[in-house]
Amino acid sequence: MSNNRVFYASQGVSVGGTVVQGAQSVGVTTNFNLEQAFQLGQLALYDNISLDPEVEITVSKVLDSSPLIYDLATSTGTTLVANANDSATVIVGIGSDTGSSLTSTSAITCSGMFVSSVSYTFPVDGNMTEEVSFVGNAKAISGTVSAPATTENTVLRRQNLMSDSTLPSEVDGKNITSISVSADLGRETMYKLGTLKPFHRFVNFPLEITCEFEVSATDLDGVAVEIPDAACSGLTSTSHDIIIRICGDDGALKYQFDLGEKNKLTSVNYSGGDTGGGNATISYSYSTYNELEFTGGVFGT
Repeated sequence: MSNNRVFYASQGVSVGGTVVQGAQSVGVTTNFNLEQAFQLGQLALYDNISLDPEVEITVSKVLDSSPLIYDLATSTGTTLVANANDSATVIVGIGSDTGSSLTSTSAITCSGMFVSSVSYTFPVDGNMTEEVSFVGNAKAISGTVSAPATTENTVLRRQNLMSDSTLPSEVDGKNITSISVSADLGRETMYKLGTLKPFHRFVNFPLEITCEFEVSATDLDGVAVEIPDAACSGLTSTSHDIIIRICGDDGALKYQFDLGEKNKLTSVNYSGGDTGGGNATISYSYSTYNELEFTGGVFGT
């Protein structure tokens, strides 16, 4: 293969043996970790020790009723906790820059890749998207990736947020312009004597799940703050259910993101409406731990 460039039609990615449908971008970073040793009496480097290399891959896709990247990478269950020990093979392939569809002739295969972070964005302008990052230690110059299916799926946008989604009281009924959900799994490596390669990457629980809502301001945020100064008293903070439900144009449920019932408000930010002509917005940020479940639609229930 002799290419002059690589662009969207000449590259593809598969996760867990399945081509990612609706993929938008893929990035691969390989870090060759080094540790230096010095000795008394000499300024010169004594040894520059090669430790285990680390491979990071980030893949994004539009939400279009096809399986999530996260769904392709896991198999144990529908929650972050149930899938904590799952790993997958991720293949990134390159094909001809003059072909109408991908038939990869050059590829890298990264096995034993663990999900290290997930994020979902539901904007008022643009497409709903998913981004998943993987981390692992194996990268082989081999493999192939085929073109994704030619079946046209409807890309989901602002009209596909279902009205029966469960939202916090502070934002329910307001003009929501953006929702984002994210989790950093904080993968840490485990080693044992007798081998250089890590034998496991575990999720560093407790795992924080964050959710942010941006709304068009029609008034101030309305969230009062009053710290009691009497003995034996404290602040009362309300816990909220958050379930984000996304439908297709046929009205059927396609994706559901359930953050449980222990979400609490962590910050409120009122901004904008300045002399530049923009509208004022209010951002409400919520946090919970260890609860994020993917169910419904393409996942089954």
